[in-house]
Amino acid sequence: MIRNGFIVSAVACASIAAAALGAWAAGPSDGWKQVGTGIQGGVSGMALAEGAPVDPDGADAVIVRDNKADRESRVATVRLRPGRAPVTTELPWLGVLPKDLEALDAVPGLVGHYIALASNGDAYHIVVANGRATVQAGPVTVPGRQDGDNYESFALHRDESGKVFAVWATRGSGEQKAVVRAASATIGARGLGFGSATTRQEFAVPYPNEDEVRHISDLKVLADGTVLVSSASDPNVDDGPFSSAVYDAGRLTVNGAHDAVLRLRTADELTPLRRFTKQDDRKIEAIAFLPGGRAVWGTDDENHGGWVKFDRVTP
Repeated sequence: MIRNGFIVSAVACASIAAAALGAWAAGPSDGWKQVGTGIQGGVSGMALAEGAPVDPDGADAVIVRDNKADRESRVATVRLRPGRAPVTTELPWLGVLPKDLEALDAVPGLVGHYIALASNGDAYHIVVANGRATVQAGPVTVPGRQDGDNYESFALHRDESGKVFAVWATRGSGEQKAVVRAASATIGARGLGFGSATTRQEFAVPYPNEDEVRHISDLKVLADGTVLVSSASDPNVDDGPFSSAVYDAGRLTVNGAHDAVLRLRTADELTPLRRFTKQDDRKIEAIAFLPGGRAVWGTDDENHGGWVKFDRVTP
């Protein structure tokens, strides 16, 4: 078991800009709603607040931003309500300050607890409460990390027995496929821990198919084990145009030894559930799913900020 249970003193990231600590709102645009402005306002990971009420066009979410400098925000809450502009509140980060957070998921059964993953494979257990995000312990490195790995996705899944599994992936790039792994996870008073990775699969998408393709820009696991991923392309000029897609990638199952097993589709077996062309100009880097086949997409559109949109998807 890989474990890191020491507690980090709560040190406020007091250098976050004062304006970022308040709440602000922005208006909708063609169904997309802005939740961050400029290159520091992208959505690189998103999780619904466990236990919060949801409806077809309303939810409470926590988002992370892939910022790197000390003065820049790392996490925010977003209040989404039908017919209203979202209310985004940037939160101070208390504890070891990460660089380049790329994914987030809620801890099953622990209200306010989340795991955020940085691009280097370091996972942070945080509690979002009382207007702040507090690191509980860590960071803890995901199993199997290799030099040069670049991670953009992380998800938690609790099976029928109550056992929790983590699934995470490198993003891949062009001809280089994403690498998806899964392992058991323990999250509690003694800290965050991962078992050894019990399954590994490479994964590539047929679309997007130009510019720098990130085969997995985010990943979530539904209650039945369905693995849904987003992919995105980026010309690396900070202004787009971007393109994206969302896929039913396969399934996560648990074998008789209570180990996680991935069964993912090959590129020629994949058909997008949603496809966003360069005309749409959206770089999806965060996905979340609500009951009844509803979804929320989150974007990191670089200079154009971060946006979210409700949608309906049936895997």
